Amino acid sequence: MAFSIAACGGTGDDGAGDTSAQAENNTVQATTEESVAMTTYQDILDEYTQQIQEATPTLVEEYNAESEKIADDINALAELSNSKVEELATICNDGVEEMASLMTQNGDEYETYEEWAGKLQDVYMEYAAQITDTYTSSATDISTDDLMDAMEELQ
Repeated sequence: MAFSIAACGGTGDDGAGDTSAQAENNTVQATTEESVAMTTYQDILDEYTQQIQEATPTLVEEYNAESEKIADDINALAELSNSKVEELATICNDGVEEMASLMTQNGDEYETYEEWAGKLQDVYMEYAAQITDTYTSSATDISTDDLMDAMEELQ
């Protein structure tokens, strides 16, 4: 009885639009929940590995372009290198955070999360090395005088 009163009351609209809209909202919500439930650690690892792989060549190019202006200052080169590596670290950290959310959502063991986060961190380290290798290469081109000046600044 209460159901029929609630269903019949209203603005005179036959309710077909509301039912259709509600069904569409339920479908969107179910699809969203299903895609979240279907997300795996491997999916997250793949997504963030790709982001790191795609960002690294650009960061190396940026380092090379920006380092030309400061080629005689090893401290500035190190800061520049660190800033580029930090950009990769941000991508990695975002992926690790997403894995932590998945762990919480699934009720997984910490060891499972830790294993997958470690895999992403390994990818980060591999690609960060490309930037630090570029820094090392550019730093070895510094003259002895410039290197001595930089060391004096540190003291």
